[in-house]
Amino acid sequence: MTKFNRRKFFGWTAGILATTVLGAWFGRRSIINNMLTQNNPDLDLTLAPKTVDDLCILTSRQVEGPFYFPSPFRSNITDNRTGKAMKLKLQIFSHPDCKPIEGAIVEVWHADAEGVYSGYPEEIARDVWESFYFIAKNGIERNGEYHVDPTEKTNFLRGQQRTNELGEVEFNTIFPGWYANRVPHIHFKVFINEKEYVTSQLYLKSDICDHVYTSIAPYDKYGKCPLPFERDIVLKDKGHGLLLNTRMDMDIINAEGKIGIDYDSNNVKIG
Repeated sequence: MTKFNRRKFFGWTAGILATTVLGAWFGRRSIINNMLTQNNPDLDLTLAPKTVDDLCILTSRQVEGPFYFPSPFRSNITDNRTGKAMKLKLQIFSHPDCKPIEGAIVEVWHADAEGVYSGYPEEIARDVWESFYFIAKNGIERNGEYHVDPTEKTNFLRGQQRTNELGEVEFNTIFPGWYANRVPHIHFKVFINEKEYVTSQLYLKSDICDHVYTSIAPYDKYGKCPLPFERDIVLKDKGHGLLLNTRMDMDIINAEGKIGIDYDSNNVKIG
């Protein structure tokens, strides 16, 4: 084989290999996207109750997600992350008697404006294949879910607080961004006497999300979340979720939610 022909042969071979690898790469991404975003036409989203008469709704469990680790005890969780300021107010009450629970620990965590979770690599937020590969490579199964230990020494947008006599906690944070194959959401846990009573997620109304993601930096460089609620990987599986009551004030977003847990306030003393 002449030098020219050898060069030509290796060029063709490299081209075929590159095409094959890229095809497999994008094919896997397409397969994963399809697996994760099948539509659920029967999805039921409940607006977090606003009045005392509407309080008696038991909050259902949703997945913890792979990016959980214990949060510091604090009310301001921003850690100087850039984004639209948001005050998150949650009230915890017992179900079915609807009594506020004083002394419960409420823990929250969520992504930043660019869809990044503290403790984990930034590059996985916008790439479904990188995220899938990272979790598959580093995750361990725990209680039927995959969990990944943090790889970065950051804990922004994570915190926990103890409820007051009205069963309320408040967190100063920023509006969460969206990331691949998830609609915007906030994770939370509720503990009493070190026992976990519920792990779930809270969701934000589409109109406010659209406004933030199209008009406020740095959210606007990614635009609207392309995923409707019906195709969210968690919501399509559970079939229901809890929307926060959210309003836009001039310089801050106020978000409120009421969380009911299966707890007998008459027979259990909070230590």
